[in-house]
Amino acid sequence: MNEIETGIVITLVIILIIVIGVVKNIISDPNWLGARGEKLIRKILIDGGLGSENNILNNIYIPYKDKTSEVDVLLIHEKGIYVFESKNYSGWIFGDENNYKWTQALNKKTKEKFYNPIKQNRTHINALSEYLKIDKNKMKSYIVFSERCELKKVPKNTEQYKILKRNRLYEVINNDINTSEKIFTEEEIRNIYEKLKALTNAPEETKKKHIDDIEKRIK
Repeated sequence: MNEIETGIVITLVIILIIVIGVVKNIISDPNWLGARGEKLIRKILIDGGLGSENNILNNIYIPYKDKTSEVDVLLIHEKGIYVFESKNYSGWIFGDENNYKWTQALNKKTKEKFYNPIKQNRTHINALSEYLKIDKNKMKSYIVFSERCELKKVPKNTEQYKILKRNRLYEVINNDINTSEKIFTEEEIRNIYEKLKALTNAPEETKKKHIDDIEKRIK
């Protein structure tokens, strides 16, 4: 191998190392992971024939008690309003219904705390109910974790909420829909969609304040 070829090989190796580093930083970024989890939920709903661009919304900033409540993913179906809280986490997950914070154990020494997703999604449903003037009983809470985690100790599913890994989402929600009564007409679905769609284009100031409020709450 001559000097030119050697130089080309070294340059390619350096470029490859840089690319790998950039990709690792991207896929470990919480914002990227969060957005990715929400997109995968949306894809499952659409691919399963449960939703479309006309009845699924992402990142809805609902005004509530002088703050905002952000819904990750929402499905407006004739059988009800399905509210999804996405937790695209790895590690072992521990928590119960009454804990203020749950625990993500990545290893024996590394543990992270996060706000109880049952309470979090309950707030979303309260905000939706107040904003839409629709009874909370017509809404269902789904807390969806990544397949990369292990739900070591979490509450069992109830009529009020479902806690599951993403790879079981279609099975569980499809069964839920098939065993529920029709609630909304097509016109009602359209009206709800239009009301909420306007809340998905929140200005950056609103998004920043929402994040600041969350960080204050979980400290």
